[in-house]
Amino acid sequence: MTKFFITVRSISGNAFGDNIGAIRYLAVPDGVAPTPAHAIGLKAWLNQVMATFRNQNDATTGDVLFFVHGFNVGIADVDTEQNNVRAGLAAKFPCTIISFDWPSWTDTFAYLPELDTAKQTAINLVNAGVRPLLAAQTKDCRVAVHTICHSMGAYVVREALDHADDGIVTGTDWMLNQLVMIAGDVDADDFVDGNKDTESMLGHAYRLTNYFSRYDEALQISNVKRAGVAPRAGRVGLPDNAPSKTVNVDCSAHFDTIRRPGADAIAAASWSHSWYFTDANFYDDLAQVLSGAVDRSVIAGRAPGPGRTLTLKV
Repeated sequence: MTKFFITVRSISGNAFGDNIGAIRYLAVPDGVAPTPAHAIGLKAWLNQVMATFRNQNDATTGDVLFFVHGFNVGIADVDTEQNNVRAGLAAKFPCTIISFDWPSWTDTFAYLPELDTAKQTAINLVNAGVRPLLAAQTKDCRVAVHTICHSMGAYVVREALDHADDGIVTGTDWMLNQLVMIAGDVDADDFVDGNKDTESMLGHAYRLTNYFSRYDEALQISNVKRAGVAPRAGRVGLPDNAPSKTVNVDCSAHFDTIRRPGADAIAAASWSHSWYFTDANFYDDLAQVLSGAVDRSVIAGRAPGPGRTLTLKV
């Protein structure tokens, strides 16, 4: 099965670098890591993506899932994360996954520079990804477009949708079906009605689901690096007065059952931030979110928490 990427990384020799480069569309054979040699033209790439969907009664149906990675991630890591997402959803919610790959560095201490890079490349997610895919659909095409974002990827998506609304062409009436934040590295307090930083993010999604864990050590590290700014949505959840189209899923109790005692401090912090990618309980829940078949309050395994928060099954 072909793996699809949109990357804005630079090229160094025969490999991808760590700086901002041109937009490239990659069609990568299964079992192979992405390289610049996998780049093809937009039209050919769109044709391959559209060919993955089902044709039923002369109508094209299916689901496409944009995956936006976090910071301190190289393109080989993005490939691994996409493989994990595909495997986790395969039997529960078959979909076509497209990774939006921005130039995040494999350097823990590059947090603030990466934040700037994330903002610079964010608009490409809409211009190079969402818009061409929507434009390729015909009146008989019923493909739902979803987005999941991990860590600083939530910031990329937030900035992408904000920039899109500032544009004459991009600021049109289009919607993502399900928007999912996983360990989101964005200010929790911003998710209220009328907030200028999140109004576009909320306005372009039918439902926003926020998975968070109070055991997330990496998001506490990001608080320190950002001079003690507001708590992160992926660590404390969205506020009680968040818009009604949002839902919190507290994963703390479940994570407490899968913690890895004895690991070194760096490994423990990384695991507390990225465990979602290999967890069956998380994928059981995510698959039901993406399908949208039932209301958020009756997704199997969830239990009520404080306020409007629900808890992931243990």
